[in-house]
Amino acid sequence: MSSALSTNKSFRDSAIVLRTQNLGETDRIIVMCTRERGIVHAVAKGVRRSSSKFGARLEPFMLVDFSASGGKKLATISQVVTRRAYAAPIAADYGVFTVAAVICELAEQLVQNDQDAGSGQYLLLAGALSALARRSHSPYRILDSYIARSFSLAGWGLATSACGICASVDDLNYFSAEVGVLCQNCGRRNLVQRVTPISEDTPAYLTALKAGDWEAIGTLGATSSLSVRSSRLMMEYAQWHLERPLKTLAILEKES
Repeated sequence: MSSALSTNKSFRDSAIVLRTQNLGETDRIIVMCTRERGIVHAVAKGVRRSSSKFGARLEPFMLVDFSASGGKKLATISQVVTRRAYAAPIAADYGVFTVAAVICELAEQLVQNDQDAGSGQYLLLAGALSALARRSHSPYRILDSYIARSFSLAGWGLATSACGICASVDDLNYFSAEVGVLCQNCGRRNLVQRVTPISEDTPAYLTALKAGDWEAIGTLGATSSLSVRSSRLMMEYAQWHLERPLKTLAILEKES
């Protein structure tokens, strides 16, 4: 559990609720990605009572401003103001909900591994949830782009336009979950693990995902087979660098 909250001093921050856990009969532990403090675990007392004033504001995917006092392990939330209510529109579509759950799990892992990158990760997460809530793009494209951008921010840059080993821009015919695209020569030499053959248009599509170039993503991803294959590559890439399976993958609906 990450928390630098070792005193009882009050503080304020902006946060995105990642997940919750019931505590006792009426309380709940809220796990949040905050703008200034990285991942914060806090207790919201009495929020499971029907009379709670801010229980609904502390549901997953909500973007809030909050006040709390720190403890040795858990902060205690005293006030919450909703900034963006993403919970209801995301929960209204199960496919969107499952993608949002995966994104939040990824965000929690990335920020826990690098608290200094919390502010940038917070902004990427807020943008992804906003896009999901507004149905701006396919939820699976949003997930893939989020992975490429958030992992690059975390220091695990994904090679997409040149070989991740020799930097060649020719014959990019392979993909490794460890580094990204590989040229034909490096891909055949078994220099990295989990090498997968890819189509010639995959590198350009992955480059668009990493840049958040939605016009190019829409054009290149018009072929559903390319986008589905690329989604699998991105999930392999994410799990390789996290070095652990994602629990939320069990509920993620796959595109047909």
